[in-house]
Amino acid sequence: MILTIDVGNTAVGVAIFDDDKIVFRNKLLTPVEVTEKYLKSLIKRKLLSVGDKIIVSSVVPLIDNQIKTTLEKLFKITPVFVNYKMKTGFDIKIDKPEELGADLIAGAAGGLYFYKPPFIIVDSGTAITVCGMDKDYNFVGGSIFPGIEMSIQGLSNNTAKLDRINFKIPNVIIGKNTNDSIRSGIFYSCIGGIGHIISEYKKILGNNTKVIATGGLSRFFKNRIKEIDLFQPDLLFYGLKELLDKND
Repeated sequence: MILTIDVGNTAVGVAIFDDDKIVFRNKLLTPVEVTEKYLKSLIKRKLLSVGDKIIVSSVVPLIDNQIKTTLEKLFKITPVFVNYKMKTGFDIKIDKPEELGADLIAGAAGGLYFYKPPFIIVDSGTAITVCGMDKDYNFVGGSIFPGIEMSIQGLSNNTAKLDRINFKIPNVIIGKNTNDSIRSGIFYSCIGGIGHIISEYKKILGNNTKVIATGGLSRFFKNRIKEIDLFQPDLLFYGLKELLDKND
């Protein structure tokens, strides 16, 4: 079996593969300090046997060493950390490849598991990222803008009269009170922004470009953005497995 770990700014997700099938998945809030207790709570099952493999995608470098040493202690296995120098199956055609997030590398590798390029990946989490791969297997770059929760927090932090609200999908686009107006404005601006970016990307990558949606908040956009061809919340984990296979 293979243990795949995605360390994000908000949460840490895990998925365990048995061959090509995910047999276990879980998610916990990203900790300040990674401990054995935390990892055992995250995995919620017996330790993997010797001979299994671990791969980690992390965008929180401050805890990378803690993750590495704790995993080594628990599993007696040195985990592979995703980086731009590893074999990916595609070329990274951006100004500074070393700045490309491990999550975006893994997501792009996951895209190749489901489609031949060109394709566009929309990842909705703390931030919303849109990135593209052209028909020649070149990762050509992307767009980043605030996600739903970040937008709500930004409004609350910078306006004296607005309290923090809990997000839920608005029933109507025209809000009849402040909270519903905020929910509507943020939700539909995200839908409109994503749709417009996809349209502009297709002008460059081609009208036959597939669109994949992933990330914890992608469920909010399901059936609301007609350009999306595939909703795959486990895209990054499939990408991690693909990267491990390529770098074994």
